[in-house]
Amino acid sequence: MIQVFGITGTNGKTTASYMLREILQEEKGACGIIGTIEHQIGEKHYIPVNTTPGADLLKELFHQMKLQEIGQCVMEVSSHGIAQGRIRELVIDYCGFTNLSQDHLDYHNTMESYYQVKKQLFLQCKKGAAINLDDIYGKRLYEELRQMVDISGIKGYSLKDTNAYFYGKITEETIEGSKFCFFEEGKLLGDLEIGIPGRHFIYNAMTAAAMARQAGVSFSAIREGLLKANHIPGRMERIGSKEDTLGIVDYAHTPDGLEKLLMTLSQFKRGKLLCVFGCGGFRDKGKRRLMGEAAGTYSDYCIITNDNPRGEPPENISQAIEEGIYGTGCDYTVILDRYQAIKRAVSLADKWDIIVVAGKGHEAYQLSGDEKLPFDDRKVLKELLEKKYETTYHKTS
Repeated sequence: MIQVFGITGTNGKTTASYMLREILQEEKGACGIIGTIEHQIGEKHYIPVNTTPGADLLKELFHQMKLQEIGQCVMEVSSHGIAQGRIRELVIDYCGFTNLSQDHLDYHNTMESYYQVKKQLFLQCKKGAAINLDDIYGKRLYEELRQMVDISGIKGYSLKDTNAYFYGKITEETIEGSKFCFFEEGKLLGDLEIGIPGRHFIYNAMTAAAMARQAGVSFSAIREGLLKANHIPGRMERIGSKEDTLGIVDYAHTPDGLEKLLMTLSQFKRGKLLCVFGCGGFRDKGKRRLMGEAAGTYSDYCIITNDNPRGEPPENISQAIEEGIYGTGCDYTVILDRYQAIKRAVSLADKWDIIVVAGKGHEAYQLSGDEKLPFDDRKVLKELLEKKYETTYHKTS
């Protein structure tokens, strides 16, 4: 029987999944992963159409795992996947909840509906659930589930509440990463370290560690697994060198995700923080102004550009973002050609500055009209920085 770990939430599913996979592989061997970046079963890599595949593809992926005698799988569970019944027949042993903030309201209409869909996952969880108590919806979910199902299987984790079943005490935060002490039922198990900066990544590590402990994984495997999970495609991915201009490519495409990304980098900047970003066409329009506010609040300069405009007029999208930036007083410009937008940011950057290119992360394409055009933020930013400084930077995948 394959042990299934399902992680849901607005942000952090991918990072927490990669962290948990490394942990599980450290102690239990090969582990499948199903999610936004890829579906990987042994040596086979599948390019995902959806974060959570349809029921037929899920059956095929788990069949491949059985053939290869892979006994565990970590999967991202999206709200669309739950609402559309893609996981209805799947037995999920352990669940994790990262957070909930505005996204996908073009589909769910209200935050309440969005929350209720996420909640459904935990009602089919068989053995245990790890829930972020520092998130307002996570706290609510924890309290509601305790009244509905076996209390022993519902565990909360926190960076604030020392009485939480799993508690993390942060001891160090730098541009290189973070360190924190991990407590279980008030007992210190030891120190953990992650090689990705940002408190939101500590929360992702707490999700992975808490789920692993519920499944009986040793603390040493958690420590070693987290140390190995220091490069997740398109998640706080470094392009360049901190001695010159540091480029960061990140998938942040929600107001909460962008705010946490920029807040983190603003703490460590030695020069200016330049942000290049946009919003997807024909998606939750209410978050555009909010993303503009987040970018303008924490950046020194913003360049609004195309994300995946699909068939929506890009000017409509950028205008809504401008409404959010304008109130912050941050300087900005609009350059809808994404290549030219990144090029402008590189031309404006000086030594010690940080350029953030947000919204697409690992994606190697841009959806414009009916076309899927090749475009990779990481490659573009790397090439432009190398051309500017005529030096070789960290090679990205």
